[in-house]
Amino acid sequence: MEDIEDILLGIENGGAPPGFRLPLMTVGLNKSSDNNNTMLQQKKKKKKKTNKNINEEEEEEPLTTITSLSPQIPGTQTIYIKTFGCSHNQSDSEYMAGQLSTFGYALSDKPEEADLWLINTCTVKSPSQSAMDTLISKCKNARKPLVVAGCVPQGSRDLKELEGVSIVGVQQIDRVVEVVEETLKGHEVRLLNRKTLPALDLPKVRKNKFIEILPINVGCLGACTYCKTKHARGHLGSYNVESLVERVKTVVADGVKEIWLSSEDTGAYVCYYVTWTLHIVKKICVGYTDTRYTCRIHMDTNTN
Repeated sequence: MEDIEDILLGIENGGAPPGFRLPLMTVGLNKSSDNNNTMLQQKKKKKKKTNKNINEEEEEEPLTTITSLSPQIPGTQTIYIKTFGCSHNQSDSEYMAGQLSTFGYALSDKPEEADLWLINTCTVKSPSQSAMDTLISKCKNARKPLVVAGCVPQGSRDLKELEGVSIVGVQQIDRVVEVVEETLKGHEVRLLNRKTLPALDLPKVRKNKFIEILPINVGCLGACTYCKTKHARGHLGSYNVESLVERVKTVVADGVKEIWLSSEDTGAYVCYYVTWTLHIVKKICVGYTDTRYTCRIHMDTNTN
């Protein structure tokens, strides 16, 4: 199948299009009726004067809205996120967790308590892919809605293990909320198109609140036919220096003490910005002489 942005399976059963969000207080609230689904109650209190044969007019109390939440309301469910692989993958998971949390979803490290599982996969290491296969099987056996992200579905979308599950491509993590909402409705969604790099200022929930994993580029300059990461992440695309420096300023102000500069090919940044260490590391450090934090470099695959 060709790369198609949005594939919704089961749309004939009803449901909103991807990205459609109804107002929180209108979803699942029905007008007053004779059945047990009545969501509005009106109480009337009557008072009678005892010293006169005149009845007082009825006094009505204000309407009371019952705020019990329907399980169909977006943003009221619990999500379990499991991450395999490199630091870049961990950063992607933190961005997805941040967006889901911002839209009201609860995050849990206990899969049995979650309404949906989100698995961010790695295609480089065989143990990681084997563990991923086991986890996907457990999720299906538990009949939990499942979303798979990361390099595995991006590079091998037709795997048998991925049948019947929703997919978020490596450059589509900024749309994870849409995918989760549709998956919870019973739809299968696959977002695999490549586009511009995800913004660095997306909401984020860090695994370690003192460590910011900062991707400086995506993909690599290599052309190794055996490399699954190359097939998944594609050709090199870099963030400009200004956006990286601005991100560092933001996270340091947020209390971060350690910056990890990460990507699939950190050394290749020099091909676009001469002496990248000078342009990034030095600029990052300027203005922070009174602040103690560490800058580390991760995943340099450049062998030149």
